Amino acid sequence: MYKQEKRLKDFDRLHDISYNAHYKFKENFIVKKALIFIVFVILLIPLTACTDAINEWLEEDAYETQTSETKEIYPFSGFPFAFTAQDLYGNTVTQESLGEKQLFFVHYWATWCGPCVQEMPEIAQMAKEYGDRVGFIALVSDYDSNLSGALNITESAGIPISFIMVDEKTKGLEPLLKMVSTGYVPTTAIIDGNGNLVESDQVDTLLIGAYGETYGLVIDVILYPNGMVKE
Repeated sequence: MYKQEKRLKDFDRLHDISYNAHYKFKENFIVKKALIFIVFVILLIPLTACTDAINEWLEEDAYETQTSETKEIYPFSGFPFAFTAQDLYGNTVTQESLGEKQLFFVHYWATWCGPCVQEMPEIAQMAKEYGDRVGFIALVSDYDSNLSGALNITESAGIPISFIMVDEKTKGLEPLLKMVSTGYVPTTAIIDGNGNLVESDQVDTLLIGAYGETYGLVIDVILYPNGMVKE
């Protein structure tokens, strides 16, 4: 009887020892896994940062290369048509008022045209965003009959004063009027420094109808043909 009790006690002690050893092994295993994970994260952070830096550098280089290429295709130049006119504010403007740009956005609209008025805020935002590379000029079809209306519409939309708006009958701009006289308003032509419609196999550059935000996308495709648009 005594031996049996002793054997049971020894068995219990052995079980406790085995359980404790198993628990400690499991605990150590979890600790080791945690340490390995921490080390991995510590090593991964600089590696990720390095990868991000390399990707950013590559994107920047691709953007600069693309920008250089488009500057060769569309060099900065003055507006190709000589004219003298008064803008909506009564200021005298000439071709020199547009400065030197890569492209010129020629917009033909009327105050009685609902879609023309509706898209004005989007055109205003685009003019502010692309003003360093694109010159903006508009021919107003009813300039004589509703000058105050045209001024109210453009001011309400936030059109910058650098976006020159003149009478459609302005002398010197006859080639532009002919280009945008499609029988519809609005009509927009995107031209180069030579006064020609920009040639693109990806987008139309004579835009008939209201395009709103899409005008900016068209300009992006022309200036950034590889899709590298810098924010």
